[in-house]
Amino acid sequence: MPEREPLDVLEAIHSTPARRYLGSEPIPDAVLRELLDAAIRGPTGGNSQIWGWVIVRDADRKARIAEWWKAAFDATYGRADAARLERGGRVRLGAFDEVVEADTGLDAAGLRSVAYLAEHLAEVPVIVAPVLTGVLGGNESTRLGLLYGGFIFGAVQNLALAARAHGIGAPLTTFGTGPELDRMLELPEGATACAIVPLGYPVRGRFSQPKRMPLERVVHEERWGATGEGGD
Repeated sequence: MPEREPLDVLEAIHSTPARRYLGSEPIPDAVLRELLDAAIRGPTGGNSQIWGWVIVRDADRKARIAEWWKAAFDATYGRADAARLERGGRVRLGAFDEVVEADTGLDAAGLRSVAYLAEHLAEVPVIVAPVLTGVLGGNESTRLGLLYGGFIFGAVQNLALAARAHGIGAPLTTFGTGPELDRMLELPEGATACAIVPLGYPVRGRFSQPKRMPLERVVHEERWGATGEGGD
């Protein structure tokens, strides 16, 4: 188990990609508690804290989650061929039959890492399910909180950054979520798991800056399409 790495905030942010090649080495309880204690410091609208965090370590339960996750992976990326992406293209969600020349989407390495997780998810030591409570059938504000994730996904990023400091991968995914997972976790009425976060010590790859489009492509000044000071 690696020692916790001293990182400043920006360094952690810039070196926390989705690490999907995860091993089965156990995560100590004290470390897991520290990760979750960091998670609950995340933003929550009106300090509502309408959340819960279900830790799944039981092998049978992880296996069931892995089955649902694999089914969602197959439905989403099942026809994508990593070998075809070696030419430099990428595959987007839903774009299975062509290589997409774009800055977004999974490249060959990314697709292989997702495929690896699909085959090995049941082996990770811990799966965390971030849960929003009182949102199904609730009022408009809580429904919007569920829809946009504003009540919990900032906290999930805190979890990922804390995991980074401990050398633990924590890829965020919504594959495998749904009524079946909610029932298996015995969630109270109105609650739902918004994601699953596998936690594990990586067995391949490194912590590096995630690839993103340059700021000039996505930042706009005052109005959409205006990218320079006072101009277009």
